[in-house]
Amino acid sequence: MVEEKAAKEATKATLLGLVKPEAKKDNAVVVKAQSEIQKTEAVKDIAKVKTEAEVKIEVKPEVKQPEAKPAESKKEADPNKEFVDGIMAEMSLKGASKKRLIKKLGEQYGFDKQKVLFRLRRALITERYAAAHAEGGAAH
Repeated sequence: MVEEKAAKEATKATLLGLVKPEAKKDNAVVVKAQSEIQKTEAVKDIAKVKTEAEVKIEVKPEVKQPEAKPAESKKEADPNKEFVDGIMAEMSLKGASKKRLIKKLGEQYGFDKQKVLFRLRRALITERYAAAHAEGGAAH
């Protein structure tokens, strides 16, 4: 308790000295004991530790890792889209259903271009065959 009062008085005197130059002259006459000086230094050390802890806490929120994850997912989506668009252009295909088919085949065969093109050609031939026979079958 006595130590706390002495520390408070010392800080009050310091603050008054900073604010009022006249109070500084009055406090200059007072001679402090060695133990009081050590106590004020200990209080200053504790204050430094607290400010360092506050600084460390403030630094941690600045690191934003969630932003890195969407950037990675965008990078993953781009090669798939480029793969699908490349095959669409190569085979002169149009339409969302064909895009979905290419994307599905790509996922199924690990985006191996040769396998996807083979299966896509087979699927398109089957589709044309079915469409031609559906028209012919209805005409008979």
